[in-house]
Amino acid sequence: MIKFEGITKVYNDGFRAVDDLSLHVKEGELLVLIGPSGCGKTTTMKMINRLIEPSEGEIVIEGEEISKKDPVELRRNIGYVIQHIGLLPNMTIGENVALVPKLKKWDKDKYMKRVDELLEMVGLDPQIYRNRYPAELSGGQKQRVGVIRALAADPPIILMDEPFSALDPISREQLQDELIKLQEEIKKTIVFVTHDIDEALKIATRICIMKQGKIVQLGDPEHILRHPINEFVRNFIGEERLSKAKFLPSLSEVLVKPVIAGPNRGLAEAVKIMHDRKVDSLLVVDKNEKLLGLVSVWEIQPHYHEEELKLKDIMKEDIPVVQSNQSLIEAIKISSEQRVRFLPVVTDSNQLIGVITRASLVDVMAGKYGDVI
Repeated sequence: MIKFEGITKVYNDGFRAVDDLSLHVKEGELLVLIGPSGCGKTTTMKMINRLIEPSEGEIVIEGEEISKKDPVELRRNIGYVIQHIGLLPNMTIGENVALVPKLKKWDKDKYMKRVDELLEMVGLDPQIYRNRYPAELSGGQKQRVGVIRALAADPPIILMDEPFSALDPISREQLQDELIKLQEEIKKTIVFVTHDIDEALKIATRICIMKQGKIVQLGDPEHILRHPINEFVRNFIGEERLSKAKFLPSLSEVLVKPVIAGPNRGLAEAVKIMHDRKVDSLLVVDKNEKLLGLVSVWEIQPHYHEEELKLKDIMKEDIPVVQSNQSLIEAIKISSEQRVRFLPVVTDSNQLIGVITRASLVDVMAGKYGDVI
């Protein structure tokens, strides 16, 4: 999606803010740029929408070198969220959110519908907030509006420059949670700058740790926690966080084989499988073992004598799952919030690779860390 190829930025006073940086930001990921003050993270991000021009190298977005594009047009197709929000005080919330769609000459009915959809998406009732002014909103509400304004014209790329750092801890945590949920739904390519390692570990698909204009380590949060590349990264993350990461096993270590059945199995057959395997639920998968749903004995019981019914007719399709690239901490959180006894683990293509149960977690923890426990 976004490729940095040998990017260097040297200012007039000779300061080298970014030094021969090459980086590929993947489509649909949330990449966090992080590092100490002056490491080049904000400069790197601002070069994407040409608020800062590189001294050397190329930035390519969807196959097109951005120095050849009109900067105004480029920016209208890239959402931008900043720390101090920048809402126009003389415009209503609806007018602020609709600003870029209007500049792109969207039909009024279309952009007003978009405004209402986005306000609802972040929990702000359009009937209440659409016609209010920024001064009438709290800091957290303003920042929500700042985020959806960046989404209004449906750009493929969103840049977020320390958007939550000025908020109180409670509002900040709420907005981090909302961003995670929002990204699961919209799948934008997001480049997010922060100085807060806890924020980075919580929200990122991948983390890019920088120092003196160079990339020190790039990887998903799980990998960086488990395998910090050098002492600088160790110190930046902190020993307490690293210790916690070492204590927990990886997601793959606690996987157990699921009890499965095809969607065309009859109910009596399903009950027999449950009885033989001493379980009360089956995961329903297709011939390629893609997860379709879940059936428990409690769903079967009312319909048991309806011989024409198959598992596909009564299975629950909307069930909690965890992705195979997520951490065990995330899996435990999902399991706790959803109050489920086991959690299917699936790939990006929804192929079932195993389940995590409370028993499997305890077994692995006790076996591997029994002396600690």
